[in-house]
Amino acid sequence: MIKNIIGGIVVGMANIIPGVSGGTMLVILGMFDKLMQAISNIFKFDIPFKERINNFLYVLQILIGAGIGLVAFAKILTIAFEQFELQTIACFTGLILLSLPNLKKQEIRNNKINYFYFILGIIIIAVFYYISPKNNTTIVTFNELINKNINLNYSLTLITLGIISGATMIFPGVSGSMILLVLGYYHLFKGYVANVTSFNLNIIIPLILIAIGVIIGIVISAKITTYLLKKFKNNTMSLIFGLITMSVFVIIPLKSNLYTLTGIITSILSFIFGGLLMYAIDELKTKKLI
Repeated sequence: MIKNIIGGIVVGMANIIPGVSGGTMLVILGMFDKLMQAISNIFKFDIPFKERINNFLYVLQILIGAGIGLVAFAKILTIAFEQFELQTIACFTGLILLSLPNLKKQEIRNNKINYFYFILGIIIIAVFYYISPKNNTTIVTFNELINKNINLNYSLTLITLGIISGATMIFPGVSGSMILLVLGYYHLFKGYVANVTSFNLNIIIPLILIAIGVIIGIVISAKITTYLLKKFKNNTMSLIFGLITMSVFVIIPLKSNLYTLTGIITSILSFIFGGLLMYAIDELKTKKLI
């Protein structure tokens, strides 16, 4: 149970940073296929009830971890991203990039990558990056959040926002945060999560509405992904590899002022740390400790 919650925490943390995919973390941790199958099995009534309960508990553990990751690390990662942007991104880049060879061995095995779907995945991320707003630093303050009128239209907007977040949260290579940036709701979403400990009803109620949407989005995404992996696994994984590969490059910041000698050296060290972290995860998986 603990390792499932820890995996969920990593997914939640990843979803905070635009460009970093929580689904990619699931693949790296070897939890993606099992989670997709578990979500799909919850709604299958032709399997034993006990098995459905076990699947539900597995999904619940991941969701609890993701919630902890989102809430507990929202402010920490926000500060790290704002104060040490290059180093934070370099760490995630090392973690993701150096995981690709093992992911290919694990997910595609002896089959060759279908380069049509691989390139399609690259194009999809490139398009999202191109249309995403650049230098969007409009922070939504606590006072703005608690003064919002939670009417029917706003409630439906929050549920829809949750559906989109949930659907993209667990799909490898697709950053839920990047999608929210494109739609103009990233800072609103992050503002609600970061202020959850205020226990203000005007914060809690919108988060409940978003959570309802997230659950719907996760179920829809899992159903579609499970079907695609079952019927077209090689093509689907080739697409996912394209998404993951391109997502590594689009998160690299282009601000010239970041690339000082100190910034470059510390980023290289952060990249190596991310790679070593990936190596440690692989070792733990080999020894069946995670």
